[in-house]
Amino acid sequence: MFSLDQVTAFLIYFPGIVFILAITLAIIGYRREPRRLLNSWFIVTGATILLGLPIILLTSLVDTHQLGWRLLGLLGYGALTLGLFDWLMLLAWHVSSWRHHLRLIGYLTIIIALLLAAIPFIPGNVWPHGWLTPLRYINTALTLLGGYMVITIADFLVATWTYPRRQHLQGADYVIVLGSGLLHGNQLSKLLQSRIDVAIQAATAQQQRTQQWPMLIMSGGQGADETVSEASAMADYAIEHGYPQTAIRREEKSTSTFENFQYALDEIHEGKPVIDFVTNNFHVFRAAIIAASLKLPSLGIGAPTGSNYYVRGLIREYAALTWLHKRRHEIALLVVLILTIAIPWFYG
Repeated sequence: MFSLDQVTAFLIYFPGIVFILAITLAIIGYRREPRRLLNSWFIVTGATILLGLPIILLTSLVDTHQLGWRLLGLLGYGALTLGLFDWLMLLAWHVSSWRHHLRLIGYLTIIIALLLAAIPFIPGNVWPHGWLTPLRYINTALTLLGGYMVITIADFLVATWTYPRRQHLQGADYVIVLGSGLLHGNQLSKLLQSRIDVAIQAATAQQQRTQQWPMLIMSGGQGADETVSEASAMADYAIEHGYPQTAIRREEKSTSTFENFQYALDEIHEGKPVIDFVTNNFHVFRAAIIAASLKLPSLGIGAPTGSNYYVRGLIREYAALTWLHKRRHEIALLVVLILTIAIPWFYG
């Protein structure tokens, strides 16, 4: 058996060692390939252990036993609420007719998540006796789902916020400017204007160094509610703001980020040009993952986004990234289902 001093020393030093190891692995991962969620997963895991084990230490000591359990319960309730909120918002996002009411849905989702997250913390003697068995399965499912979603949302946020921030081109021959929907059929949104503005600024700065204009590829097709293609509207805006017309190409078939890259690459006929891309800061990480799937080495440049859209953009990106990696989430849900049945049965 281990002595109390040995257990205490382990709980004090082990989290720090794991955290340092996790950060080291993350740094190595970012240097090798920054377009991976695994890098941020190391950071999330290390931080969770660094913060979690000291709280467990508080619960194991006589003098701080009650404080430790209260703190652990508070963190557990907050984490479970956040996780369930993620699930509900993710489901809402995939119902296209609900996206126009995202703020209202967000408020309702918070209320529902708070109520659901409270269920596992309600004492058993409050419920009717006949409810106890099904409640064990419900509590297990809520806890596992919430915990899993907390990990995935933390992984996503860390990946988005720690992704390399670049504002300069590095000898690019081509710059793909990713499109987005037009307003009133033919007008650029502030979101799309910021992408083009940043592309022009970065390209102009490079031209002053190299005396050559990078070729801007405006990428975006024409939606059913648009009178012109996104690429055409983007090109006109760039020309109006002083970018040479001869250094602009239009890609007018794409309807998604993947197609933005796929069809834009069809516009490039040189041997091995240096290619970069520009999109908004909340979108650049997922766009870079898609670029990596097409063997495009660019890390991308992120244009600034107004605070009124940034949060909505993150929700959209999280939903889209979840769909992009849906196979791994399907496997995780299968594991959650198995554990939801196995854990209450084992301890029943």
